[in-house]
Amino acid sequence: MKNVINIIVSVVFLFAACTHVDKSLNENVTKPVLKKQPKLIYPFIAQQKNHEGSSTIIFTIDVDGEVDETRIFKSSGYSALDKAAENFCKGLSFHPASQNGEAISSSMKWEIKFDLKDFGTEIEQKIKEVNDLYSNIEELNEMDKLKTQKKILSIHNKISSKTKDGLKFSQYMYGVLQQSLVLEWKPLAKTFPLTFLLYHDFLTRFKDYDSISVVKSRFEFALKQDLDYLNETENISREYKINRIELVNKIKDIVEKHYPEINLNSFNFEIKQNSNIS
Repeated sequence: MKNVINIIVSVVFLFAACTHVDKSLNENVTKPVLKKQPKLIYPFIAQQKNHEGSSTIIFTIDVDGEVDETRIFKSSGYSALDKAAENFCKGLSFHPASQNGEAISSSMKWEIKFDLKDFGTEIEQKIKEVNDLYSNIEELNEMDKLKTQKKILSIHNKISSKTKDGLKFSQYMYGVLQQSLVLEWKPLAKTFPLTFLLYHDFLTRFKDYDSISVVKSRFEFALKQDLDYLNETENISREYKINRIELVNKIKDIVEKHYPEINLNSFNFEIKQNSNIS
């Protein structure tokens, strides 16, 4: 039986920053390295009731780097927050721990903090900033237009990489998308964070952008993450009240229609049997 090493890590998510505090490890052991993470969901019902707190979750990482077991070590005091923290941890993926060069199972302890202080204020400011940039862009000369395009893209990149809460991200996304895309996608995706739509929106607005290949790379990266999250995260349909199969098929259609150069085999459009929960 392979060794199992316990690695205690305190990770406090403040939706803007996180802090890692690691205990010293045996010199022959390499700790797990985070490979990808989903967006953290601050449950809407908890926001409505002004529920805040920290949930500490212990989880096991297998030799493939996937989280295969979770348990609540310390409750936030609210079941909705604890469940959201557990679901977040289940969606994590790591380069596994190793001992003497061999992958081993490990366990970690993460503290997930849900804090409503200033919740949404920065997002509202960014929505206004981006929409102001869009409203003036057609009046600019080519050089200033390019600068504005790059600024918009920079804000998109920052929001998509730094905003950990799915509801906050969706607020930004639907706040800056063209109205036609909002009407097309929101009825089906509702509050599910479809990061790739930010870049699709940009590409449809600015077909002559000077670094179009860079934006398409961002689009493909975001698309892969969105599809992985749709397929892998437990109970996601209950969290967002979406039909995953219908949503994935719609995503596939948009890629086939607008991006024929993209190899569909590079993405996981297959939904697991137990994922079709409406």
